[in-house]
Amino acid sequence: MCVRAVTKSAVTLTVIGFCVLSSSGPALAKNAPGAPHWCKHHPTSNRPACQKVGGSGGPPPATTITVSPNPIVETGNSDVYAVVSVASDPVYAEQTVEFVSGLNGRCGQGVTWITNQGTFSGSTATATIDNDGNASVIVLGGSCAAGSVQVIALVEAGTDPTGLTTFTIEPPAPIL
Repeated sequence: MCVRAVTKSAVTLTVIGFCVLSSSGPALAKNAPGAPHWCKHHPTSNRPACQKVGGSGGPPPATTITVSPNPIVETGNSDVYAVVSVASDPVYAEQTVEFVSGLNGRCGQGVTWITNQGTFSGSTATATIDNDGNASVIVLGGSCAAGSVQVIALVEAGTDPTGLTTFTIEPPAPIL
């Protein structure tokens, strides 16, 4: 709101003007359409501020998931150890990714997942995506059977991008 007052007298002409802007500070700018925080939660927006440099402005790239090592070779009492990594668009930084795998059904002593959100047992676990769009978990299985296993990563934000991969568990074998 702007106000201007003019007073005139025989000696002087005075003009006084002032503007008062009302806002809630950083929160208003942070949540304004087209602001980085707003674009993070509206990844398919066509607003110019939300467009990626050199990109078409469409949905973020697909989420990719890898398991290392692959294949996994059983050790000791048919135990398996692996790192599952997810790469998604950095727009999902600080969001949650859920891991779902059938590995629990192949491991007689169950599966433990170690993530940056804690330790999980069973067929699912969650982790927080870092500022580069990545998340990793360590997965430990006890008394596991050889075979193929799928693992899915579901980013729980935006367009809920999903990644899927299959890894193989191989029985112990002599090194030649």
